[in-house]
Amino acid sequence: MNILIPHSWLLEHLDTTATPLEIQKYLSLCGPSIERIYEREGDSVYDIEVTTNRVDSMSVRGIAREAAVILTQFGIEAKLRPVSTDITPLLKKASTYLPVPKIVNDQGLCQRIICIALGNVQRNETPEWMAKRLRQIEISVHDPVIDITNYVTHELGHPCHAFDYDKLVEYGGTIIITEAKAGKKFTTLDGVEYTTAGGEIVFENEAGEIIDLPGIKGTANSSINSETKNVLLLAESCRAEKIRFASMTHAIRTVAAQINEKHVDPHLAQPVIELGARLFHQLASAKFASQIHDEFPGKKEMPSVRVPLARIYEYLGIELPLNTIGDILEQLECEVKLEKGTLKVTPPTFRPDIQIPADVIEEIARIYGYHNLPSVIMPTAIPLKKPGGTNFTVENQVKRFLAAIGWQELYTYSMVSVGIAEATGYALDQHLRIQNPLSDDRVYLRRSLIPSLEEIIAQNSQKPILNIFEVANVYHPKKTGLPEETLELTLLSTENYRKVKGYLEALLERFFVAGFSVEISPDKYLLKLYQQSARLTAQASSAAQEKGSTVISFGRIGVLENGHVAVTLEMTKFLQVIRSHPTYQPLPKTSEIIEDLTFTLPEKTQLGQVISELKSLSPLLKKIGLSDVFGQNMTLRFTYTDPTKNITVDEVSPLRKKVVQTVAEKWSGNLVGKLE
Repeated sequence: MNILIPHSWLLEHLDTTATPLEIQKYLSLCGPSIERIYEREGDSVYDIEVTTNRVDSMSVRGIAREAAVILTQFGIEAKLRPVSTDITPLLKKASTYLPVPKIVNDQGLCQRIICIALGNVQRNETPEWMAKRLRQIEISVHDPVIDITNYVTHELGHPCHAFDYDKLVEYGGTIIITEAKAGKKFTTLDGVEYTTAGGEIVFENEAGEIIDLPGIKGTANSSINSETKNVLLLAESCRAEKIRFASMTHAIRTVAAQINEKHVDPHLAQPVIELGARLFHQLASAKFASQIHDEFPGKKEMPSVRVPLARIYEYLGIELPLNTIGDILEQLECEVKLEKGTLKVTPPTFRPDIQIPADVIEEIARIYGYHNLPSVIMPTAIPLKKPGGTNFTVENQVKRFLAAIGWQELYTYSMVSVGIAEATGYALDQHLRIQNPLSDDRVYLRRSLIPSLEEIIAQNSQKPILNIFEVANVYHPKKTGLPEETLELTLLSTENYRKVKGYLEALLERFFVAGFSVEISPDKYLLKLYQQSARLTAQASSAAQEKGSTVISFGRIGVLENGHVAVTLEMTKFLQVIRSHPTYQPLPKTSEIIEDLTFTLPEKTQLGQVISELKSLSPLLKKIGLSDVFGQNMTLRFTYTDPTKNITVDEVSPLRKKVVQTVAEKWSGNLVGKLE
């Protein structure tokens, strides 16, 4: 995500003599990357790329904070200017004649909501200094009542919203923070109508009408217009994942949504409201018509991170002086204590991304300068031999083929939680536990990709049909040494078994796999995953047959307990059954007889077994395939042929009767219609 910041605006928060080019050079080395500098209206404007985990840098103040620390490391004087947004003197003089609407907050949905009523706002023209800055950062200019919210959001980094106070009163004077039910209509302030999917955080009145899509975009029925006289200035801190869900579901990608979905610091809401209220007073002659209403149920202390000094030295490859490490962390506004060779680091509230020792070490490294870390040649030779059992070309072709037929590729974590590890069917003590996990909830190396993909499907429950796949390693522990890493392709689908098997057969046909067969064969470790599963076997390729293999079991297909269908292919063995081209088959010299027979089969009949059994009845049965399905009626297409002569209908007739009799006796299936 990128942010535009004029140099003159940055200098209101950063006391430095550094030139724009110096700021671009040094920030790009150690912090947010300044991709280019534009010249706009007599000022340099930085175009800055901010990584998604650094929402604290999505503001003028945030970039100034970074620059103050980084420039100092390069010997350039830089200091973060103090900024006061305190409006206590104005609040003391406030005439509280507009009561703040009644707010009914669900603390599980909104961890902070803060607002103030402003009366008798004047629709003055936006002053040139503010209009110029908004133009420089490519935001449309209207009048102060609208422009102020955009301005303070960009300056301090927490979105806020201005409501028409009188419209809120007209709609009952109550704001209820709740999850929307599916099927409700609402219209955003730009006149576009939407229907809720269910689960979005919304503001409703007591009648159940939606009066705002908080954290994303205002609604028309509570928005500012040319008649607005009184304003409710409000900032909320709703659950980030809910903001993301609503924004993506309705394709409303506002700046507010992109900031709020990244866990913006709720502590920033107060200075944003205070600065916004002051600007309303200065630029729109607004009266403070209430005190600030502030509910902060989600307030909590930042957890500390303990980092052994030895680990810092081990990761960086050099031993930095302790005071250098302490200075860097304190400049980043962390609290630092040394306790018996371990640093206890408490990050500021605007840095929720600092959670584990590696995060702290990364902050030390980037501020000190990656370019200052020693470059050391690895002590062992670079391996030149390609690992056995791999074929990156085939792997790429598999991925592209699956993508072309509608499947989505995913990359999930190799490290999994206790719940995901247990869902594989293996006990926890049969998994490898990581000594230095990235997070406390992902401490085991997985032994199956299926639970990881199930986690993704659960997170996308609004999609009734979802076909996803991943190619990744699973890790099976050995008695000694490193684990056995097995590369697997796993497909997981919410569609039915027959469709997924059809996708699999299409993949196998693409790679000219011969003699494909599905054999019911439960795996004791996978019983917890599958209702029923079967082995996948095929004829070995010529190269594999030279090593003594003729039939290879290369994977498994099955229906899970929740009804989803999973296919797992062990890539090393899959490579042994694929071919680069089809095997030559001469054209038949005799004619075929093709006919369809429809059977009513009991529920959960294994059709693969039926087809395999019927094909074994006679060598004249060259091919049997599923032609159509309607309920429990299965239409099978039979192809009869004799390579030595043209067969007649009379020769097929007794075989046809044998087929019908076999289906009836072994699977209680009934022929639809009658035989002639």
